[in-house]
Amino acid sequence: MAALLRSSRLLKFSPSGLLQITCTKRNGPTLGRLYSGALSGRRTGVCARQIGPVTENASRYQASLKDEASIAVRSKQAQQFDWALTRLDSSVRRTGRITKTLLQRIFHDICRAGYPSGNQALLLLRSCGSLLPEVPLEERTELAHRVWEKLKELGAQYDVSHYNALLKVYLQNEFKFSPTDFLAKMEAANIQPNRVTYQRLIAAYCQNGDIEGASTILGFMKNKDLPITEAVFSSLVTGHARAGDIESAKNILSVMHGAGIEPGPDTYVSLLNAYAEKGDLENMKKTLEAAESADCSLMDRDIMLVIFTLAKSKHQQHIPEMVERLRHERGYVPDAMNLCLSLITQGQEDTAFHILKTFPTLQSDNSSDSANLGNFFLRHCINMDTSLEKIICFCKELQESNMHTSPLSFTLSCALEAKKTGTAHLMKLFKEEKLPVRPHFFWPLLTQHVKDKNIAGTHTHTHTHTHTHTHSRCFSDSLQYSFSTEVLCRCLVGARGYI
Repeated sequence: MAALLRSSRLLKFSPSGLLQITCTKRNGPTLGRLYSGALSGRRTGVCARQIGPVTENASRYQASLKDEASIAVRSKQAQQFDWALTRLDSSVRRTGRITKTLLQRIFHDICRAGYPSGNQALLLLRSCGSLLPEVPLEERTELAHRVWEKLKELGAQYDVSHYNALLKVYLQNEFKFSPTDFLAKMEAANIQPNRVTYQRLIAAYCQNGDIEGASTILGFMKNKDLPITEAVFSSLVTGHARAGDIESAKNILSVMHGAGIEPGPDTYVSLLNAYAEKGDLENMKKTLEAAESADCSLMDRDIMLVIFTLAKSKHQQHIPEMVERLRHERGYVPDAMNLCLSLITQGQEDTAFHILKTFPTLQSDNSSDSANLGNFFLRHCINMDTSLEKIICFCKELQESNMHTSPLSFTLSCALEAKKTGTAHLMKLFKEEKLPVRPHFFWPLLTQHVKDKNIAGTHTHTHTHTHTHTHSRCFSDSLQYSFSTEVLCRCLVGARGYI
């Protein structure tokens, strides 16, 4: 096909091309001889007349192949999107959250396919915020940036909805960025911001207490005749409060009434959070009463946001007052679980444990399977490297309250699974509680130390084993078998006198 197109170009640009081909004999060394048999059984003069139609047919054939390939790609994208959407939707419906492992698996599958669609990119970006309560804020934002750059590299087409999704992730992850730079990037990409974009840029300014910046964006919205919604007023409440002007924050509600907009739950929650950051319990109570008198019902999820703010702002003494206002509505347990996970991620495990004890399903007899619902709490404490002293206290209280049948065993299992090497104290406690300490408990710890070439760590754990386990011979045999290629471990075990 390429040779045929080359011959067509030669004929087009050579002034004597047709004359040469027509006069050529079949045994002559010219261009026409090369294709005479391929195109027809006649003399080469026919070649010049048939090149045009054949080239046209070839172009049509190539176009049809491209169309078929494009249809196949779109079909594959649709199938992958349906699969990813089903997986993520199922997780959110069941638990109200997404695990980092699931999100990364879907991300890698989409990247491996090599044809990311705009919908897939939107789905992944929206999953990098508050739907990941087990992941630290900085890590969430890094994941969002990785998704953004990688899918863009693979050819995903971004529109205003993608930029809005990224803005929402920034807000949920409390990521500090320049709204003006963000607008400049949108302009460089020839993407026009819409009402949602401006609302979220105002929220970004207000999150940092920058009322002047928020007013600038508000001016843009007025010039474009975009409606000022409750979301904007709620952001302004936060902005004034963080700028140190709590009275102006409170007066926003009066401004809303004047504009014909009734304050809703979002506005009252913003004002409650403003007082919570100050630790002003009295005004929090007044705000709750005002919401009730305005027939604005705050749900458990709204109260949980206020509890989270109190914990982050180090005003834990007011949390019991808010906990008493929880009504344990339908869906309370998954929402409370996500609150606990977020609190542990932020280093507020004491508050998380206080919330855990409010779970109604945990108040059951010791024989029930539901008595182990504290598993998620203990596992996340281990994953977030909560101090062992605290974890052990949690375990004891869970067991004494019949909330968990074997919290210590489960915690050790999680620590070994996560290859946490600082669990020697936990094993000693196992021995004190007359629980069996098995040789395989030491396995993940030793393999991790050997992998890290940590001689001191390996020595420490072999020493710990002698004080926590009596079957040293069994331990040394299994250790020698598994580390037969590790001269270091052979020497250490031999030095301790086990071999």
